[in-house]
Amino acid sequence: MSRHVDDSAPLPGSITVDIEGDGRVLALRGDIDSAVVARFRAGLGGAWPAVDSIDAGAVSFISSTGIAVMLRCSDAAVAAGRERPVLRAASHVTKRVLQLAGLDTALLRHAPPTGSGESAR
Repeated sequence: MSRHVDDSAPLPGSITVDIEGDGRVLALRGDIDSAVVARFRAGLGGAWPAVDSIDAGAVSFISSTGIAVMLRCSDAAVAAGRERPVLRAASHVTKRVLQLAGLDTALLRHAPPTGSGESAR
């Protein structure tokens, strides 16, 4: 049975890779479930993107498949000779899931503190 990703149906969240200056940002927003991940994967062409930072500050729900996207993009960065991405923003939900999985400090660098406190969302 083949799996078809319906590109026309609205989804509760999104995953994009945005270019900011010389860097690439994995941006996760809304509810990150298996359907959102499937749509993101369908647009990749096979290879996980190497990213410099991850912004999960606007995530309201994240499944294990969403966490896997973050980890695979992090691994792709290391494989490309880059440092692990900076987790520059994470919602409470994302922080909690990473913490419960034991991944909150092991696999991602954390953004240095700023005067505004925005990186610690």
